[in-house]
Amino acid sequence: MNVLHTLSQSPNDSHRHQLAIDYASAGDGLLLMQDAVVAATLSDFAKLLHDRPCYALKEDLQARGLLKRVLAPITVIDYPQFVDLTLHYDKVQAW
Repeated sequence: MNVLHTLSQSPNDSHRHQLAIDYASAGDGLLLMQDAVVAATLSDFAKLLHDRPCYALKEDLQARGLLKRVLAPITVIDYPQFVDLTLHYDKVQAW
């Protein structure tokens, strides 16, 4: 069973982000939304991903003025793509 892990809290709570990444299995994905999109601009966060797919909501990045600061390998997606992701994964786990 593959899981989409959604993170919505600021990366100030890096322990929560680390737990979500550690809990994610092969085939799982991570989605940054709301205040968690700040993590998409942090090189330390990007290094933790270890080839797990990670996405960040475009609208939340735009609202925080961060759209042009997103680091690879994080993929920027919009709300319709978010809906597609929820259909792609078997389960959605909120952190």
